Amino acid sequence: MSDKRGFVLLLASQSFSQAADGLGQATFATVLVLDALTQGAPERILSLFVITLVPYSLVGPFAGVVVDRLPRRALLVGTNVFRAVLLGTVSLWAGLLPGEGALYAGALVLLGFGRLYLTTKSAVLPMVVPEDRLLRANASSNGFGMVSGLGGAAAGVLLAGLLGTTGAFALTGGIYLGSAGLATLISLPPRASRSEREPLGAALGRVAGDLLVGLRLVWNNLRARLPLTAIFLARTVALLIAIVAVLVIKTEFPEAGDRFGRLSAGALALGAAGAGAFIGTVTAGVLGRRLSEPVLMLAGLGISGTGAVVLGGIIDLFAVSALSFVAGYGAFVTKVAVDAHIQEVLPNDTHGRAFSLYDIIYNMASVVAAGIVVAFGAVSLRALVLVSGAAALVLAGLLGMAMRRAGMLEAGGTAAAPEPGA
Repeated sequence: MSDKRGFVLLLASQSFSQAADGLGQATFATVLVLDALTQGAPERILSLFVITLVPYSLVGPFAGVVVDRLPRRALLVGTNVFRAVLLGTVSLWAGLLPGEGALYAGALVLLGFGRLYLTTKSAVLPMVVPEDRLLRANASSNGFGMVSGLGGAAAGVLLAGLLGTTGAFALTGGIYLGSAGLATLISLPPRASRSEREPLGAALGRVAGDLLVGLRLVWNNLRARLPLTAIFLARTVALLIAIVAVLVIKTEFPEAGDRFGRLSAGALALGAAGAGAFIGTVTAGVLGRRLSEPVLMLAGLGISGTGAVVLGGIIDLFAVSALSFVAGYGAFVTKVAVDAHIQEVLPNDTHGRAFSLYDIIYNMASVVAAGIVVAFGAVSLRALVLVSGAAALVLAGLLGMAMRRAGMLEAGGTAAAPEPGA
């Protein structure tokens, strides 16, 4: 089915929704991490990641079961309206749990409904775009979504200082309502009858089984296992640098010691990381015409590691922003290469299971990065970044050796068939 108007409306709704995601998540992070650092330590970041990303990663793969059972336009609208109401009533529920428990729960709910919205968006896309244009449509959707989310996050850190938490949440809720309004204008074909659907219990069990099959599939295929190792390392390094940037801004820049100054500096570093990620996504395709995907994976990890070694010892706001840019760039060069490589080396009918595992690994890297910062809290931030950068370069070398042994760095090695037993 082709519906140009439907695609434009879906893309606009997604852009609004992901901009609001970035703004809302950044505001939660400001309250739970940046502001709290005046009294606390990096443990706050680790707590935020563990409480939100771990449940989100484990429950996220089951979102498709819900999407297949409810009207999709209603889901696009309802997930946005619910999040708008959630943020608009923060003052009513923020004190329901001891300490900041309700805020952590709110951040988790925001992430969960965001995942449900994006899963629904992915299911709606083939209903408004013809099959021969899906590749370009997905590329446009991913590009707009990434820019919107990163832009919203950078704006959120800044607006939390300008408008205050309540004002930033109210603005975020308004953007979610805008996304919901756009979604109501999308025309979709009728749903399948209930009798055609798999029973709910069976569907949930099938998804759990598919995750185990995906794990076995990847583990038995070295050419899939090594790229997932690469994205885990690249994401860990990028997030570690992002966390250190937050801590450096708080501890090393007395001129940004007031709340607004600190948040403005944080927005600058976050914006630099977002710009690096965007340019990395764009240039990876160009570099891919000359370099194989495994080489790009190693290059991305090497770029992040080199940036940390060269810039990590310089405590200067420009250097911190430059390091954030380089880390974002390297991580997304690796990510684009891994995405394409996994699609090539694994059979098409296993992609869903493989990428569900991919999402879990990607999110767990954030938790590991925060854990490293906490575990080495007694080490200076400069030394931590320098050692992490050196470790990334060493691991990139070891990964390259493993890829060479697997034949992945040889001509034609990228698109080789899966190994027996996969």
